[in-house]
Formats: sequence, C-alpha cells, structure tokens
Amino acid sequence: MLTTQREGRTEIIYYVIPLIATVSMAVVSDFRDWRIPNRLIAVGMIQGFLMSAVVRGPCDGLLSSVAGCVIPVVILFVLFHKKALGAGDIKLLATAGTFVGTDVIRVIVYSFLAGGVISLFFLLKEVLMSVTNRKEISTKQFYRNLMKSRVHFSAAIMGGVMYYVCTTEWR
Repeated sequence: MLTTQREGRTEIIYYVIPLIATVSMAVVSDFRDWRIPNRLIAVGMIQGFLMSAVVRGPCDGLLSSVAGCVIPVVILFVLFHKKALGAGDIKLLATAGTFVGTDVIRVIVYSFLAGGVISLFFLLKEVLMSVTNRKEISTKQFYRNLMKSRVHFSAAIMGGVMYYVCTTEWR
C-alpha cells in the first residue's frame, strides 16, 4: 500500500486519468456525432469499477461505485423523461459516478452550473447576432430561434468533472 503523501498523490493521479480520458472522448464523440457511444460508456464503467475496487478496497469500492452509478439515473430520470437531458449524458454521469462514488452528486451540481455558464454564452451570442443583424427580428422569432438551439451537455459534464477533480482534497 502506498503510504507517503507523495505516493498517495501518485495513486490519485492514476485514479483520475481514466475518468478524464473517458469524459474527454465522450465530449469529442458528442460534438462529432451528437451521441455518446455505449461502448465508450461500458469501457469507462469497467475502468471506474476496477479503479474504485483497487483504491477503496474490493467491498467498499464496488459498493461506492454502484451507488455512484445509480444516483445520476435516479436523480435525472425526470429530465430525461421530459427530453431536457439525453440518455448519453445520464450514462456519462453514471460512468463518472463509478469513479467518484457518492460524490457524483457534487459532479452533477458542478455540471449543471457549468451548463448554466455555457447557456449564458449561448444566449449572449444570440443577442449579439440579433443586434448586429440588419433585419429586424421580432421578440417572438428571437425566442423561437433560441429554443431551437441544442447544447452539448457533455461539455458541461466535462467542466463539472474537471472542477471536481481540481477542488477535491485527495487524501
């Protein structure tokens, strides 16, 4: 077992690299194809279960991973049902949950905050486009155009994961 502070940090670095890599590949795939492949989710979940079992111990690690995997599905099912969030996004959060366990709640909160920031930039872009457009656009048309816009929530999940990794006190 790694006992020194330096070696402990090395262990955690090995722990978060697969998480960041999986989420990064999901973002690239989402931007390219508007979908997150199930194969990527499956590989990420397997990595999460294995890393959690190695770092936290087989019993505690697997229980923590299962809880982290189930929490996003339970919490975000309503948003999926209302078509406000895609299944791939929920599966990506469940994958992150296999790595971080019940801290996935923090990742979800950080992801939604990042999504809010991204949405504000999206809104600002639409306002600037309507102001600089020579044609007059009615308020009704402006909101119609805004509602047709789709956002890659995987980018917000990446922001939430990165914020979680950077702000967590690793012991």
